[in-house]
Amino acid sequence: MILVLLILLALIAGVAGILLLHPDAGYVLINYSPWVVETSLAVLVLGVAIWFLLVYLVLKLFGLAIRLPGNVREAIDRRRQDRARESFEAGLLNLFEGNWQRAEAELVRRASDHHATHLNYLAAARAAQRQGAIDRRDQYLRLAALNKPEHEFATLLSGGDLQRKRGEYASTRTTALRLRERDPNHPFAIELLADSYNALGEWEPLRQLLAEPAARSALDPPRYDMLSVRSLSELMQAAVTGAHLDQLKALWDGARAYQDHPELRRVYLHGLARLNADAEALALIGQILAREWDADLALLYGKLHANDPIAQLATVEQWLVQHGDRPELLLLAGRVCLANKLWGKARSYLEAGVQAAPTPQGYLDLARLCQETQQPEEALRFYRQGLELAAGAR
Repeated sequence: MILVLLILLALIAGVAGILLLHPDAGYVLINYSPWVVETSLAVLVLGVAIWFLLVYLVLKLFGLAIRLPGNVREAIDRRRQDRARESFEAGLLNLFEGNWQRAEAELVRRASDHHATHLNYLAAARAAQRQGAIDRRDQYLRLAALNKPEHEFATLLSGGDLQRKRGEYASTRTTALRLRERDPNHPFAIELLADSYNALGEWEPLRQLLAEPAARSALDPPRYDMLSVRSLSELMQAAVTGAHLDQLKALWDGARAYQDHPELRRVYLHGLARLNADAEALALIGQILAREWDADLALLYGKLHANDPIAQLATVEQWLVQHGDRPELLLLAGRVCLANKLWGKARSYLEAGVQAAPTPQGYLDLARLCQETQQPEEALRFYRQGLELAAGAR
């Protein structure tokens, strides 16, 4: 506007100067009955220019007057938005600094004026949970979903994360299932669902979830392996408790990637022993101990019934040559000799075993040996030593 006025004034001044300085200034007569106007050309030009300038200014002022309410509203809205942004930033800063109460107050105070209201409420939900205010947390999550329905996925993700951190695994599972309805392969939704299944002890759904290709990429390898082994182990134990041998074998056959995992194979082999599948357990333990030593499996081997005890003893003595005089292996050899009624060898092995590593079971085997060989006083002594050792262990 200022530029227009300057140009107009310059033109008026230029025209006026030319006309006034010219020897013949000109003459203008305007007759409009009953009025007559006589003036010079310079004065007419100057008057017309001033008239147009006044008209322009009046129109400009009229336009400003019409736009004034809108401009005032825009200025108020800008100020309100600036304050909302400042409050949001202050709330986030307090949230990161651990000032939960102040963070919640700042985030909620001007949430309705912020252009991303749902972000205020999502952050306020985290601040509320830090204060143990679960009702307020859930209210903020509902407000976030209501303000931005198109961002419901982000709201559900935030809610599921907060529920998991709070230990609300049933709610976490529900939220994760809703997330998977929208995106079955979303990594965080899979992580939430896996953690909730694990915490709730829902092993079959967890096993099925981990069988999905997306689950392997969603979970880091150590976590994936831990959950896989645990779900399989729990399902195997359930099969043993229910005396379902076929189900136990099917689970083992489907766990080829984890058949070398010590904990899983112990569960399986002890399960075979409980379900009287001794022959299969003996064969598998023999294969494992031929590759590596496992004291727990060695002790289990000695408790299993063999159709050929002599071959079982030969295998144990071969392990003694291969692995040395380990205490658990000596006790195993003594137990196998005891089963074969090789009293002398049994006593030699058992006494060497309890001398190297005394155990209640070792003393019990010696007591049984003495009973079988008609040595009641010796049997009583070994019973007493075993009981004392067991009582001391407690």
